[in-house]
Amino acid sequence: MSGESSPRAQLVELLWQLKQNYDQSGDGSLRFIHFNTLLNDSQYRAEVIEKALSSEHPRIRELGRKLKAANRQGGLLHKTSAPSPAGNNTAPASPQHTAQHTSGNATTSPRSSTLWWLGLGTLALVGVIAAGVFLQPYIGGLLSGRQVVAGPLTGEHRWSADRTWVLDGIVYVEDGARLTIEPGTRIEGQPGSALVVTRGASLHAAGSADTPIVFTSGQPEGTRAPGDWGGVVLLGSAPVNQADAQIEGVPATDTRGAFGGDDADGSCGVLEYARIEFAGFEVYANNELNGLTLGGCGSGTIVRHVQVHRSLDDGVEMFGGTADLRHVLITGAGDDSLDWDWGWRGRVQFLIAQQHPNSGDNAFEADNNGGQHDAEPMSEPVMYNVTLVSPRSHTRHHRAMTLREGTGGHFHNLFLHGFSGEAVDIKDAVTVANLDNGRLTFEALAINDIGGRGISYFEDESGTADDDGGLDEAAYFRDTVGARFAVDPQFSRDVSSTVNPDFAPGGTSALKDGAVAPPQGEFWDESALYIGAIRPGAARDWTDGWTDFPLN
Repeated sequence: MSGESSPRAQLVELLWQLKQNYDQSGDGSLRFIHFNTLLNDSQYRAEVIEKALSSEHPRIRELGRKLKAANRQGGLLHKTSAPSPAGNNTAPASPQHTAQHTSGNATTSPRSSTLWWLGLGTLALVGVIAAGVFLQPYIGGLLSGRQVVAGPLTGEHRWSADRTWVLDGIVYVEDGARLTIEPGTRIEGQPGSALVVTRGASLHAAGSADTPIVFTSGQPEGTRAPGDWGGVVLLGSAPVNQADAQIEGVPATDTRGAFGGDDADGSCGVLEYARIEFAGFEVYANNELNGLTLGGCGSGTIVRHVQVHRSLDDGVEMFGGTADLRHVLITGAGDDSLDWDWGWRGRVQFLIAQQHPNSGDNAFEADNNGGQHDAEPMSEPVMYNVTLVSPRSHTRHHRAMTLREGTGGHFHNLFLHGFSGEAVDIKDAVTVANLDNGRLTFEALAINDIGGRGISYFEDESGTADDDGGLDEAAYFRDTVGARFAVDPQFSRDVSSTVNPDFAPGGTSALKDGAVAPPQGEFWDESALYIGAIRPGAARDWTDGWTDFPLN
């Protein structure tokens, strides 16, 4: 093969450069360009090029002019014999199938001269690679073991561990569809992408401790950052207390973002031994996707051994439903580690939230309903064995728990350590009332190293700072709850490390005493008779082997 790429390969290169420039420019005329569709759909391609000609960005206009001029050479903007609508409801064919299909047209169609450059798709792509243009994410399994996924998924789909799956735009698993992801599979999100499992669909993503499933940024290692892609969204039909609930990050006009119903026992699927990294982009002002979002998922949903790392917004957000969480680790969230509202009533055991020194807000931010604080069903999760840690940052005001807007909850065997602000802030009249009516309770709570000097566990809320009707939180937690203060966990290593944290307390720590027994039942580990998420003195614990803490 010649060292120079063919003219047709150069056209593919120009299209790739156009996509790249659009993605990096923030041009609002096209939110995101699907490269497979750009190659294979002449109508979509023509529309993109026409928009490029009027772009405010000089480089995009220049590429548009070059591609427009290429039409004089024949075929680039002509309509194909079997075009695919730009907004179709079927996932793009695999690159192998596309190459075979167009090659077949080149030999059988009388209009094949207009498709010549696409008809030699495989050869053109090889030529582009020879020219140094890296189209790997869009060549699929043909050359590099990478498979692009774009558009909605219907029916049965299986993502195998023998290739990397690349999300191009928001990928919806449609009502009635099922997506299975094999252990050890890697999924990379391009800018503007997300995986949304809609109400009535199902996800089965069960990794293992040795072969976790990894959802991560599609950017090169060393350049990855929070917000590189959108994260994972699971939607179901369990009760929520918000009428016409629509998940954040999906346009309000798109019914695929709707969730909630009356199936409290329903399931959104399985997510087990999985990591979600560098997710959570802001779709528009005050409307963000998180690392992992569950909306109206029922108690049949399994979320166990899941780490969410360095999400731009919240690590995990629960919008109503009854889904349970077990063995969940949230590290370096840009806002709150765990956020819930709209009537979440799930169970939690073994959860760790670690705030990073220069990002984040609350480890827990808990609401019931911002518009109607006493809405039913009321948020009222039941938790045992939770560790919330922060480095007592000098630049961020971190709080372990903010409970507001009418939330309830039952918190047992909690350890709060190292926050620069305060341990717990209870806000709003309905939330305070829940302390009296038994819908908000605390038992076996240990607190250490809180506030600017490590000994000021609650902030002054007198005068204009009163947000709870005069509740004295320090007195309430000391006298009514019987919380223990200045409990040294005797961590053997740095629990605040952003690259190699160790969350296990020392074997002689007082956290091994004073716990209450978890309930009986299949979900609960009744042997966890200690405070916090990890047994004091444990040589190995449930975070070992499958978690990771990359900075970029």
